[in-house]
Amino acid sequence: MKTNLVYTVIVFLLCLNSCYSQPGNAGMNPPGIEDRLKLVDKEICQPLKLDKTQKEKVSAAFKDFFVELDKLATPPARLDKSKVDALAKTRDEKVKQAIPAALYPKYLELEMATRPKGPQEGRP
Repeated sequence: MKTNLVYTVIVFLLCLNSCYSQPGNAGMNPPGIEDRLKLVDKEICQPLKLDKTQKEKVSAAFKDFFVELDKLATPPARLDKSKVDALAKTRDEKVKQAIPAALYPKYLELEMATRPKGPQEGRP
């Protein structure tokens, strides 16, 4: 009888410990605008070898995009794909005006590669 009680207490404590060891929502927050702009600089501007004014224009286009995207991303509602696509199209037009036409196809490839992967895209 005592052993059953001891085993029950041990199992209870293990279950209790595992409940508290689960990660909270801290990992679910997206990176801030400045962090995303650093990523744009690293993943898009540097491979394209843009000069300073071109980098500033591209960063401004992405900053506007991220600000508007954050306004659309209210917690209870999901993002409307048509609105996001319209924002992306506006951003791409600004970038197209800022960089040489020969670099635009390469920009599109780099931009597609830097998009966050969804739950289905990351699986083999």
